[in-house]
Amino acid sequence: MSWPLKMRLLSFGIGTVVVMGEFALVAVPVGVVLWLAGVGSALHLAESLAAIALAFALVVIIPVHIRPTPTDAIAKNGGTR
Repeated sequence: MSWPLKMRLLSFGIGTVVVMGEFALVAVPVGVVLWLAGVGSALHLAESLAAIALAFALVVIIPVHIRPTPTDAIAKNGGTR
């Protein structure tokens, strides 16, 4: 059964935000260290890390929504044979 377009877009949006949030858990401390080391300004580092986070999120989310993971026949009927 295929999801309606509204549900697919909602799933895509939520998945993208979740992956970007997980990326931020690593990117924020790295950005602070780079800022303290004088590599760049805080705004430049935030923009760069946000762009990397979006690219990473799209790399993760797009394949999942194009070709969903197949469901085993056992899982489709609730685990009974």
